[in-house]
Amino acid sequence: RMIIFDHDGTLVCTETPDFSLFPGIKELLVDLISHGFLISVWTARPHKSTVESLKRLGIAEYVGEIYGSDDGLSKPHPMGLLKITEGIEKKNLLHIGDSLGDLDGAKAFGIPVIAACWNSTIQVEIFRARTPYVAMKPADCRAILEAHFNLKLG
Repeated sequence: RMIIFDHDGTLVCTETPDFSLFPGIKELLVDLISHGFLISVWTARPHKSTVESLKRLGIAEYVGEIYGSDDGLSKPHPMGLLKITEGIEKKNLLHIGDSLGDLDGAKAFGIPVIAACWNSTIQVEIFRARTPYVAMKPADCRAILEAHFNLKLG
């Protein structure tokens, strides 16, 4: 099973010059890894910048595949999802992202998406109309993932 995260606004708060992880993100990643999930990143940020950010924030070790804006067709085109999930059945995939591009790309690829609303609540109602999975903070993803994959995290 694989969880595909967006970078900006989902894993990482990019609103400050130094960037920071959103509260609870590292704990969620550690928990997912301990339950055998693979973690990937699909982002509109360039590949090299994404890798540097993940390293600096101490979470690069948890992330496998990365698909950035300069790796081919960018979001919302699902090419990145196709490339980073090769060999994994779609029933074992889920994307977590904070933009309409994330929702549209995941839908075009045929996988569910959690709308990550912890960076901004402006589009919550729009997201609720497009996905049954809406999280107001990273910890909310746990219950969604437990129900979706029929497991117990933590």
